[in-house]
Amino acid sequence: MERINGVGVTPGGFSIGYVSQQTGLSSHVIRAWERRYAAVRPKRTNSGRRIFTQSDIERLNLFKQLLEQGHRISSIAGLDQGTLVELTGTAMQNQSSPSSRFGAGASPAVSDPAELVDGCLDAVRQLDGNRLFQRLQEGVLQLSRQALLETVVGPLMKQVGHEWVEGTLRIVHGHLAAVVVHALLNGMLTTCLGEGDEKPCMLVATPAGQRCYLGALAVAIIAQDHGWKPTMLGFNLPAEEIAAAYTIIKPRLIALSITSRVDDAFTTSELKRLCEMIDSRCSIIIGGQASRFYHRYIHSLGCGMCTTAKAMMRQLH
Repeated sequence: MERINGVGVTPGGFSIGYVSQQTGLSSHVIRAWERRYAAVRPKRTNSGRRIFTQSDIERLNLFKQLLEQGHRISSIAGLDQGTLVELTGTAMQNQSSPSSRFGAGASPAVSDPAELVDGCLDAVRQLDGNRLFQRLQEGVLQLSRQALLETVVGPLMKQVGHEWVEGTLRIVHGHLAAVVVHALLNGMLTTCLGEGDEKPCMLVATPAGQRCYLGALAVAIIAQDHGWKPTMLGFNLPAEEIAAAYTIIKPRLIALSITSRVDDAFTTSELKRLCEMIDSRCSIIIGGQASRFYHRYIHSLGCGMCTTAKAMMRQLH
């Protein structure tokens, strides 16, 4: 299989990861449209992996344009390519008319992720978990998974933390936001399980003393979208537990998230012990908001550092 930008392109067509990059639609959305509406009908390899054609990519791009103009996928999924092209042209001509931009019962698409973040923040302030989850789901349907993480989830949690420090939000607001976002990210992660036995394995966890694992979940989702099979171990794991998982699964990569600076001596000791128990053939990369405080020590152990999603993706290629 040829590799382009870390995702597969075969003589018979394109992998779902490549299609996601070309269309800006998440793999989850593409699968959902296929299952629920038969919007596209990709072929399958012997191992069950989806293979898409260039026509599928063009069709998905048309769907995306029409959704942005107010149509519902359930209404347009069964239309042929020519009709979809005509619809996009008609919608563009009538773009200035508010009544024609949105189909009956449809709601405007989110044109700016910042607006979505504002809506999520308002739900957090009102302690409305259902509304928060609904707004985040809007982002799932309209943005690629990476864009959702970078432009909605990350800024949302950063602002919640900032307002908690300022005293405008209480601890309970932060807890509600974390619970809902955890549920969303866990759902995004599990939707792709069971595909591709040949994918390289990766362990994702937070070391002992680290109880926030939103960043770790984001790493697992990014890895999944780039052709890896992540195993999410959870949070607050002692070095020997991560090492035990390594001996069972034999991953090619271990990714750790450090979001809080709690005890420098303890943190560095845990990292050292883990490195001593892991075979040098397995790479260890460390990221998270607080990892920058340990960057010299991390490099001295021979581990890599990833403080951004783009840096993480470079490690995965």
